Amino acid sequence: MPQQTIRKFLSGEMDIIDFRRIYDTDPTIDDFLQGIIDELKADPNRETVPYTYVMNKREYKITATVDGLRNPGLDPARQRRYSSVRTLLGGTDVETALGATQMYGRIYEIYLQIDPAFPHYNRYSDEYGFAMDVIPAYLEGGASEHYIQKYIIPLYPATMKKGERKKAVKAAIKEAFKSEKGYPAWPQSSEWPMGADGKPATYIGKGKSEGDLRRFQFRDESTGGIITVEQYY
Repeated sequence: MPQQTIRKFLSGEMDIIDFRRIYDTDPTIDDFLQGIIDELKADPNRETVPYTYVMNKREYKITATVDGLRNPGLDPARQRRYSSVRTLLGGTDVETALGATQMYGRIYEIYLQIDPAFPHYNRYSDEYGFAMDVIPAYLEGGASEHYIQKYIIPLYPATMKKGERKKAVKAAIKEAFKSEKGYPAWPQSSEWPMGADGKPATYIGKGKSEGDLRRFQFRDESTGGIITVEQYY
């Protein structure tokens, strides 16, 4: 039954990779989640159950997923994204810490509407917190962060001692994202490029700046080609 599968996933009995595979092949799970949202839509006076979490000893309450699905607003992009549960969850990459915590949090928030006392499983949010702790600022966002979350962090399991794991992951990140001269001070979020082989290019230094324009140059180690990334302040 779809509800049993969802409960196993939300309680941690079922790994997110296994759940994702079932979700993608069994439409009854999506139908069950969409049914919860449709019931909320049918009763505009019904209050949503907030998803509560604690960060840095401060409590936060959010209803972003449910409110978005219930009333996606006027923005066309938001309307498309929140047109259904399937659309919202469809492109989530659960092999990354960010994608996993998004998938879990959105499904958990929906399920809370029919079972407000269901306990939260912290594994995915903890892993995302770890990822944010070890990823340096010059690699936050974009392809670089995705690469670290998908290909580096999983090599070092959470069963390791936290200090040893953190040190090992940081060393692996530095080894993967090579630099010949410092690191880029991005005006915006990281746009560290990947080479033709899918691996991080090597940073070789700043290019010529013009006004608010900044250039950063990288070498694709698989082809020897130079990649120039431009950003504006």
